[in-house]
Amino acid sequence: MFAGANESKKWLRDNTILLRAAKDLEERRSHYEPSIGPGVPDHTDDPLFNFEENDFVPHFQRVSISGEDTSGVGVYLQVPLEDLQQASQMLVQALVIRERYMNNSKQSFPSITTKFLRSIDKRPVTSNDEVQHDDRKAIADHPVHAPASRGDPWECKFPPSKNYTILPINGVFNVFANEEDAKNGEPLPYSYPDLGVFVRDMNLLCAMIADGPLKSFCYRRLSYLSSKFQLHVLLNELRELASQKAVPHRDFYNIRKVDTHIHAASCMNQKHLLRFIKKTLKNHAEEIVTCSKNGETMTLSEVFQSMNLTTYDLSVDMLDVHADRNTFHRFDKFNAKYNPIGESRLREVFLKTDNYLNGRFFASIIKEVASDLEESKYQNAELRLSIYGKSPEEWDKLAKWAIQSDVYSDNVRWLIQIPRL
Repeated sequence: MFAGANESKKWLRDNTILLRAAKDLEERRSHYEPSIGPGVPDHTDDPLFNFEENDFVPHFQRVSISGEDTSGVGVYLQVPLEDLQQASQMLVQALVIRERYMNNSKQSFPSITTKFLRSIDKRPVTSNDEVQHDDRKAIADHPVHAPASRGDPWECKFPPSKNYTILPINGVFNVFANEEDAKNGEPLPYSYPDLGVFVRDMNLLCAMIADGPLKSFCYRRLSYLSSKFQLHVLLNELRELASQKAVPHRDFYNIRKVDTHIHAASCMNQKHLLRFIKKTLKNHAEEIVTCSKNGETMTLSEVFQSMNLTTYDLSVDMLDVHADRNTFHRFDKFNAKYNPIGESRLREVFLKTDNYLNGRFFASIIKEVASDLEESKYQNAELRLSIYGKSPEEWDKLAKWAIQSDVYSDNVRWLIQIPRL
């Protein structure tokens, strides 16, 4: 009798522990799995529950807005129906223009927005409207380290010449398959907006920017969405943090970080530039660095003597290359920050690819920046260089500087920009 009672108590105690463990496991899994409901087995042949690992999103608390108006612009209270209708039509028109220009530039347009636009113009959704993504991979399939480069990075295969002909027509360069098509005026079929269409679209967008009801509509709508996001943060901040910490071998310091839109002449910090100028002035003081139009040459020490400066006088404040809040919306002041100490001669010596030294100092400091990125291992940068179109030799000179200076790095990608001057 007592043995049976003890076994019953033991069974109840074990059952309670199992229930607590199952409840705790369910609560933990609810942070990382969709709300498919408790009791669904992990391994099932039912296609309704055939989830991939990428489909298991954190189980956050959701915000639902109900009622007659869920747009957040207060249609029935403050915004007249006519203004709302006009603003909606103008927004749809702007999206159609954006879709057309993105298709012309071979960029992918968001598929959800495309479906809404097709529901308005009653056109079927084609395969070209769908964005094709690569096969998704699990976290375990992604390599921890980036693949290293192999071989000479400057060796590349050039495609054979197509013998195309390029001729300008009304200020726009057109590509012709051969000389005969060029004589007949039959360019290759490539859609682009001509000047009239571009000016019309630009005037239409400028009119939308100045439209009062449309600005009010957009302001209220964006304020509404911002408030919804802040509410989401309040409800799910800790769960998002737990989801981030659950990813193996990844935290803030060892995720891939890429700095984009970085001009090569400003890729270093001001302390690094100051240290490099002082080191160069110490080791290469008697090296000729400039040559004027009349043939007069100057060494690096003579350049600094002409400015009444020594290495002792140089400081970060004197360089004045840090873009502060005074450069906001002032492109003239922003460009002036590229001149150390306000002297264009120092920019010519240290921050140019085409100078008397063939950009040797500039390549040296870029290599130092690339070395720092490689040492940190998880930092990458996209550096920009400019081609101004002043002479046909600019491309060759830039390529010669890059190859001879060997400025390649696995952590750096280069982008050539053409400024609108």
